[in-house]
Amino acid sequence: MGTRFRLFVQPPFEDARSSPEIVEVSSPLGSLTAGPADDRMYVVEPVGKTCRYGVNRGPLGTPYIYLPPWTGKILEPAGPGGCGNFDHFRPSMPGFEAAHVFGCVRFTLDVWERYLGQPLVWHFRDHYDRLQITILPQWDNAQYGYGFLEVGSQFEKDGRILPFSLDFDVIAHEVGHAIIFSVLGVPRPGTEYPEYLGFQEAFSDCVSLIAAMHFPSVIDNVLAETRGNLYLANRLARFSEFSPHRQIRSANNKRTMTEFARGWKDEHELSQPLTGAIFDILVDIFHESLVGRGLISRAIEDLADIAEFDPVAEAPVQQAFDRAFARNSDGFVEALLDARDITGTYLAETLWTLAPDFLDYGDVARTMLAIDQAESGGEFTRIISRNFKQRAIGELHAGVHVKGGEHRSHVLSARTLLPIDYLALPKMNYREKFLLSRLITGQ
Repeated sequence: MGTRFRLFVQPPFEDARSSPEIVEVSSPLGSLTAGPADDRMYVVEPVGKTCRYGVNRGPLGTPYIYLPPWTGKILEPAGPGGCGNFDHFRPSMPGFEAAHVFGCVRFTLDVWERYLGQPLVWHFRDHYDRLQITILPQWDNAQYGYGFLEVGSQFEKDGRILPFSLDFDVIAHEVGHAIIFSVLGVPRPGTEYPEYLGFQEAFSDCVSLIAAMHFPSVIDNVLAETRGNLYLANRLARFSEFSPHRQIRSANNKRTMTEFARGWKDEHELSQPLTGAIFDILVDIFHESLVGRGLISRAIEDLADIAEFDPVAEAPVQQAFDRAFARNSDGFVEALLDARDITGTYLAETLWTLAPDFLDYGDVARTMLAIDQAESGGEFTRIISRNFKQRAIGELHAGVHVKGGEHRSHVLSARTLLPIDYLALPKMNYREKFLLSRLITGQ
């Protein structure tokens, strides 16, 4: 028997009608202690922590590496209820955010460890036994890095503070980065192609999408909204990613590598052709499953492909899906779950096969095609090839970073930071070290 949590699929600040759903994660009942915490990760809510983890500047301006653990004061940890569950925490109760962020991380890991075929081994295992999940409300971002997953808040112009600890998409996205680093490792200095950065964001978006599809309410709501025509705008295709500023990125996009061949500004934008290709692959596999089950005709499936680019075809396609869904809604659910699991499996197997050094989108496309050949004898080769080709993936590559050429060094990136990187930084004098020691413990 697992452990129960209350999780928001859609954060309450995005949808006022949202209420947390009770889910059961794989942690054996009674195995979690106050934090929540287990032998792989733990939550802390620091008191007086003013700096994020990563590279910061000391009181006298010297850059330094700041990594866990937090050794200062903390708020009272969220403890289990009498039966060992955490679903007694309700929104607005002290401890709910801590329980919620832990539950989201564990839920996402449960989903992806099944696709990966084994428990995730943290990429920071040489220095830390456990992941520290930190809630830092006054910080306007969220990040995964060496030994930590840290979530802050979005600050709205109207004065509202929207905690990322209640946003499943943001948390699952950061778990996606943890999965990439733990499976692939960190690129060696000088081997980080621009498309590796885009891959990080695209894969992490897909981790969030696939994990969200494991909430029955998400599947039910998406099909109720679209009747299976997933190219309609709906919650499955949206991602709320707030850093460095609020933006809603859509998996259902038409962006291609043509836009980035001469240069790129932001890896989130650069990720969209790859995210869009994978979303289209999922949808096309879903359509193939509907045809195979006799729920829609081949002619309707072909027309759906046309409607993706021709607005004239949209109305007849939607009418056909409406009729088919009304006849057998359960069959649509089964077909979508099949497409979800095939896509998740292919992504996980692709990740196991890739290497971080000199990785580009063409590597992803070629690897996924090889995975399809091994898994199904090439059943979805046409679908995979077509969708990557439509995005010019493998044909065109990202140009220079137009904000100044190459992307910043991995030494300055909290996600790719390693403890040994301190050697590349200048040394602090004794006075600054003393002042810093008081600062980082909240004194």
